[in-house]
Amino acid sequence: MITYKIKTVTLLLGLCLLPLEWVHATTAGQDKIHVTSESEIKKEGDSLFSLTLQWRLDNGRTYESTAMAFINGPDKLRPDTAISATKKLKSAMYDALEELYPNSRGVKAVTPKKQPEVTISNNAGFSFTRVTFRDYANQKLSYDLVGQSFGAAQVNFSVDMVYFADIAYLDEFAPPKQTQAAGGGITITIDNNPPIQIATKNKDTRSIEKELANAISQATFSNLSIIPHSRGGGKRNSKPFDGGEIQFSNLAANKITIDLKDPSLGVLTKFQFKDTANEQGATSYFKWVFAVLILLGAGYFFYSWYKEEK
Repeated sequence: MITYKIKTVTLLLGLCLLPLEWVHATTAGQDKIHVTSESEIKKEGDSLFSLTLQWRLDNGRTYESTAMAFINGPDKLRPDTAISATKKLKSAMYDALEELYPNSRGVKAVTPKKQPEVTISNNAGFSFTRVTFRDYANQKLSYDLVGQSFGAAQVNFSVDMVYFADIAYLDEFAPPKQTQAAGGGITITIDNNPPIQIATKNKDTRSIEKELANAISQATFSNLSIIPHSRGGGKRNSKPFDGGEIQFSNLAANKITIDLKDPSLGVLTKFQFKDTANEQGATSYFKWVFAVLILLGAGYFFYSWYKEEK
């Protein structure tokens, strides 16, 4: 009889505690970001196309990985296409993940056959915290969250204009610091709204960002980066924040498209995902409180049973 009751209470404890883990574990594909290259590569020479991902293990630590792909311009013997550029980014992402232990690789990427796009999503038990795309190849890139609006998903993002020369050379061979764009323009389109287009020639990046922020009703100019600076990838990939960017918060839109046509510039698009660390911490706290209450109840059950037997 005693053994039976012990087994019964143990089973009840397991049934009560296990569903808490199941219910609050992050499901695979909860976080997604879909990138489409909508034009061929416009910039000549070799250009950088890179990606920094940060994700969190449920109730645990964060991990970060930086992927770097080099894109061949139209003047090269084997120029890249929009399709090959996105495939290179996917391959670079998996190469970077090799540096982490298998059980900490919280992201995956899919590139549909013969389509110039890549979808990056979380694996089960992990969630995105932030994502940064760096395009120095002057592609026309669109970003969306696969069916969700940025506002509904609580994903804020920013557009940061940077100089190509700041990452193109090693320090000892670097030319004088660039302070103006060489010429061309940038176009930003939100969903199917009329595109916002400005010229970039002889303007510094801060002026370009402020002009875009004034022209886009949903945007604001900020002196602070929407996410902390990442050093992943070395000097050729990541440089300190230059003190200005265009930010979008709670945007009720599904897609943003950025078309840069200025070989002297690159564009960083940074996404800040909802960090559920505090929520997960509260859930974990509640779980242990609940466990203690069940143990107290089980103790009372045994105590009552013992008194009856005596």
